[in-house]
Amino acid sequence: MAGAGPTPIPPDDPATDLLRARAALLAPPAGARRLAAPALRAALVDLHDLWLTTRAAALGVGPGRALVALGALGRRELAPWSVPDLLLLYDADRIDPADATRLAAALRPGLRTATVGGAVQASLADLPTALGLLDARLVAGEADLADRLAATARRAWRASAPARTDALAVLTHARWDRAGDVAHRVEPDLRDGRGGLRDLAVLDALVVAGAADPPSAEVRAARRVLLDLRTELHRHAGCARDVLRVDDVGNLLDPHGPTDHHGLLRTIGGAARTVVTAVEAALRPRRHRPRSSGRPELGTGLVVHAGEVTLARGASVARDPVLVLRLASAAARGGLPMSPSALRRLAEAAPELRAPWPDAARAELLTLLGAGEGLVDVVEALDRAGLWGRLLPEWGAVRDLPPADPRHARTVGRHLLEVTRHAATGDRTDRPDLLLLAALVHDLGRGRAEHPARVGAEVAGHVGRRLGLPCDDVATLAATVRHQDLLPRTARRRDPEDPATVRRVLDVLDGDAVLLGLLRALAEADARGTAPGAWTPWTARLLDDLVARCRSALPTTATGRAPRRPGG
Repeated sequence: MAGAGPTPIPPDDPATDLLRARAALLAPPAGARRLAAPALRAALVDLHDLWLTTRAAALGVGPGRALVALGALGRRELAPWSVPDLLLLYDADRIDPADATRLAAALRPGLRTATVGGAVQASLADLPTALGLLDARLVAGEADLADRLAATARRAWRASAPARTDALAVLTHARWDRAGDVAHRVEPDLRDGRGGLRDLAVLDALVVAGAADPPSAEVRAARRVLLDLRTELHRHAGCARDVLRVDDVGNLLDPHGPTDHHGLLRTIGGAARTVVTAVEAALRPRRHRPRSSGRPELGTGLVVHAGEVTLARGASVARDPVLVLRLASAAARGGLPMSPSALRRLAEAAPELRAPWPDAARAELLTLLGAGEGLVDVVEALDRAGLWGRLLPEWGAVRDLPPADPRHARTVGRHLLEVTRHAATGDRTDRPDLLLLAALVHDLGRGRAEHPARVGAEVAGHVGRRLGLPCDDVATLAATVRHQDLLPRTARRRDPEDPATVRRVLDVLDGDAVLLGLLRALAEADARGTAPGAWTPWTARLLDDLVARCRSALPTTATGRAPRRPGG
């Protein structure tokens, strides 16, 4: 939905000409060409530079003074409604500080002033300031003064960066916690989210510090995608908004690009994953802090080196189809990252796991799925390397799929991982192995014209047979997916005290107590993986009451199928 429209322009505002010219760029008159996103950004930068240069000259920004652009304007990446970040530099040997302050106020109320030394000193105490100065670009005034700021700020950053990268990683992760993942949010934050434009600024800073390689062609392409989408979002919304809402999608679709919400999220997700891979690799040397204490137990062909789980020298990559899963499960258990070089080598040379999987492969998969907090990052890394789709080919259909339920804030693929993570912490079933598998596959039928639970049950059956589960377990897995909504729907809509309600549930489940327990555990994990607050004590009481009545109605000898050990 469009925003409230452009800000009214006061006729006596000194910026009247600037605002009118910007309005003409954003909404050209009938018959005029509408600029594409890159051309619009370039025109906005030129427009601001021209206006600032003209106004600075009129106000006397000359020798001893320099108007410097920082941030997006400094990088020439200005979005339509971004507020330009400016700094008025002055030479304290030639200019009185009070005069500099008066000049800054005349240029723009609230405009900061600083000497080169003062600006650099402030950057040593504040990380965002340090990052901002790396983009410094002269707009008007004395070029030598601006050049001195840029050179001094970069030297100071390179000298201090080794000691500040830990703080930068903490700052970055705190921002990710607030804004979420760009690749997995139905309404992603293109600027602040994990994999967004601020991460590219972090990556730029690490390149300046010599802690990261210059951006690859893939990273540069991802930058263009995110910049173009942010530009179009600003143009459509009529305000500085960086969260892409569902209602915005129809107005941002490019006739030459994605044609629907799923396609747009797929484009965004691909760009964000590229950025995440680059920025995490750059930050990783400073953040090797395993979540678990001690050294993880490693399988054959694996070692821990430089805080990463990687391949041992002489590992049989081309002859060991289970090695990918051993690497992943060891990393997830130990809370350690997997070596990018190991992932590349496995992507290039690891053999496919043939159906039915051997017991060792299934056991490693279940260990990975049961790792809890360590699961999500590891699967994401496998997916970015192209390895997760080999293990679970059905993943491609749901990776960036928007959910049908508006309560869901994440894509279907990320929701499945969150549900699996929560399923690993439960203890309400005799078959934790089948619970983990059901959590992982329960929504693989989404995004199709047919009934998702029915299609999902068929997909779950295919997955179970590929994994080498016994026939009874395949049937239980498929039934768990088919009837995943049975308990929540019944508990909310029917009277659990009515014997007919209990009989109906047991008839649907064929009196299988194990299946009943699986459905209760999956319902809780599914709600917890949907959104904060989706699982409440009231919901738990409703389901527990229904399940207890169903269990009481079972014959005393009816225990369902005999429990099997995970991986069995």
